Order: sequence, then structure tokens, then C-alpha cells
Amino acid sequence: MIRLSYTRAGGGSGDGQIQWDRWRYRETLSSAGWKTAWGIQGGKAYYSDEDGVTRVASEPALAELTTRSYFWRRAYLFADLERARLDLGPSDEGTVSVRLTPRGGNPLVLTFSRHAERLLAARSPRFDLVFESATRLTDASRRDSPLQAEIRSMGLPTRTMEDTSEGGGTVHWPDAGEQVAFQKAGHGIVFPARIAGRPVRILLDAEVDGPVRVRRDRAAGAALAFAPDVLGREVARGGTLEVGAVSFGPLLFQRVDSIPEGADAAAGAALFREAVVELDPGASHLALHDPAKWVIPEGYFRGLLDDDGDRPVAILRKGRETLRVLAAVPSRAALLLAPEAAARAGLVSPGALASDLRWGAAGLPSLALSVEGGRFDPDWGEDGRLGFDALLRFHVFFDMPHRWTYLKPIAGGLTPPTSR
Repeated sequence: MIRLSYTRAGGGSGDGQIQWDRWRYRETLSSAGWKTAWGIQGGKAYYSDEDGVTRVASEPALAELTTRSYFWRRAYLFADLERARLDLGPSDEGTVSVRLTPRGGNPLVLTFSRHAERLLAARSPRFDLVFESATRLTDASRRDSPLQAEIRSMGLPTRTMEDTSEGGGTVHWPDAGEQVAFQKAGHGIVFPARIAGRPVRILLDAEVDGPVRVRRDRAAGAALAFAPDVLGREVARGGTLEVGAVSFGPLLFQRVDSIPEGADAAAGAALFREAVVELDPGASHLALHDPAKWVIPEGYFRGLLDDDGDRPVAILRKGRETLRVLAAVPSRAALLLAPEAAARAGLVSPGALASDLRWGAAGLPSLALSVEGGRFDPDWGEDGRLGFDALLRFHVFFDMPHRWTYLKPIAGGLTPPTSR
């Protein structure tokens, strides 16, 4: 067991813990009244979010956790059960590095000092540690929230490592599914809801993979008691999110300075992780359905939908290539890709339309394509974004609890009214 303390330059602190027991591995982080955990159990990755909902995570998350486990157990120094492939990495006058690829994991580059004979850095997709000493380091794994960390202790656990079970939840369902009208706002869609009893307009945004975000200058943002956390957020627990008669809570909320115009708040994870989310552009309505009672509709194409930490990821095909793109994101382009992903799929012509894409059995129409570097991480399994300009050409059901999307093309390309 390894215990760590975390601080952030802008304020906020937290505590971390790393545990393993043979093939089980777990990392936890707690701060400002919330706690997250993710790990490996039974050969699968899992994630427990700030609201205590635990879900099986995606294959990219499993590969990342395999590499993290390999590093923290110092497997490269002892019994290398993952049988990592070893290659020499970059070197210079002061450093030397090795590249290790554990079985089932991502490449891990370890950089050592030639003179001080100690580890300087450990880097892998979404894993970035720089060591000042054996016990002090900078954790820049979250690009937007680099943390200062101190290893407080390393030793044997005091009790058996408990199993983690999928489950938990915050939603309270009425007798039937609930639907509300939505409107287009900029590159996204907004719909009416209530936060802590205050009326708001919610932007549906799958990139909001943590707390529901509330705009600072709106009434709902003043109804909760916010405090800084270690990730540089202002968060508060205790309020509810109500969409029609469906209620989610108590949830963790985050206060932010900016939400796109036309909206007071933004939500993603809170909806997708626990509900079947329906978008019907023909009727301009959004509906939430209980996954335990919802019946798969007839006449719809089925496409794969993965779960990258409470985020709905569409698995698209372009010939023999696969693209993993986060769906339901307000985006200026119908399809936004990293340069590496666009090149891999043969979508490299500037200004060209992306055609011949399939989502399961559904053929997507030609989509306006934009390529943007430095934002996504294809080496991890994140190729880009699928915007509402693509989604609103379909009547679509997002069933992330069961990892499927159901799509039916909208005749005539109907679009909902625009928010004013």
C-alpha cells in the first residue's frame, strides 16, 4: 500500500492511496468531500466517480491501469509477470531511459539520471510523473490539473483488500420515462431542468465527465456552498438535478465562470451513466428512460458505444480502421479528429468531407471534418469528437449502461428550432 498527499499550486489538497493484491489493483483520490477510485479486478477495469457510481471501464482504461500497476509495483525490478518488452529509449549526457511495454499495457518510458542514479520521470499515455526525489514528485497525468505529490508511506496493508462491485446510483425514476423539449444553441443543444430547485437551461455535453457544471453568475450557482478541491475546481455536494419528473441526487456540482451562451449549466456523465438518453430531432425532444425497463425499439440500427470514464464513446469504422470518438459534444465540426487518427483513416485532405463511415450497421452521411492537434490522445484510444451536427441527422438512443447506441435516420434532415 502506498499513501500519498497531493497539493495544487492554486490551492486545494487531497489524499491518494494505491493498493494491489496479486492481480487486483486500485487507486483512490479524495478531496473536498468526494472520493474517486479506479482499478483492475477480475481482468477488467472499473471506475467509481465522485457520486459513488461504479462502472466497468473501457479497454483503453484497462491498458492505462495495467501500465500504472506495472510502474507502482516496480515490476521491472522484481518478478516481471507482465513479461514487458524492453527497448532502449532516448539518452543524453545526463540521462538514460528505457522503454517498457507490459503485456496488455501501454509503452512506459522510464528516465534515469546518469549521475545521481535515481529515477527522474515515468511517462506513458495519460501517465506523467516527474520526480524531484524518491518521495516528492509532480503528477501531470491530468493535463489541466498538474499536482504536487508526496509519498507519505509505503508498506503492507492492515486488512484484506475488499472487492469492488458495479453499482451505486443517484437517479429516482417516475412511473414512466420523461421527455422535455430541446433547442439548438450554438453548436449544441439545451433543455430545461432544475438544479437545487432553481430553473436552469442545461447544455448536453459528453465532455462533462465529472460534476454537473453550473455557471457562476446564475441563481443555481448561488444555491450551493462551494469549496476548492485538489483538481482546481470549486465543488459542492447536496443538490439535485431534475429533468422533468426524473431526479438525480444528491450530486456533486462544479461552479465555473463560463458556459456556452444559451445555457446556465452543462451535464454529461450524470445523465449518460444511469439513463438511456433519447434525442428525437423530428419532435425536438430529449427523453430519459430507466435502463431496467426500457425496451429496444424496432427499426433502428445498432452501434457500439464504449464508456471512457462516464463518457459515451462511439466506435466508428472506416474500412478496416476503427475510430473512437466522444459523441454528443458541442463542436463546430460534425467530426473532429486528431491528425494521427485522420491519417490512419485516410482522412487527410484539408476541407474534405469524411465519408464511408459506419457506426455499427448504420452508414453515416458525409460529415464536415476538422483536424486539430494537441487536444486528443490517439495513443491512449481517444481519436476525436462527434458533434451534434452529425447526431441530429438521426433519432438516437444512447444506452451507455449496456454499451449500445440505436439510430434511425431522420427523413428530410429535420432540425430542431434554434434557441433565442
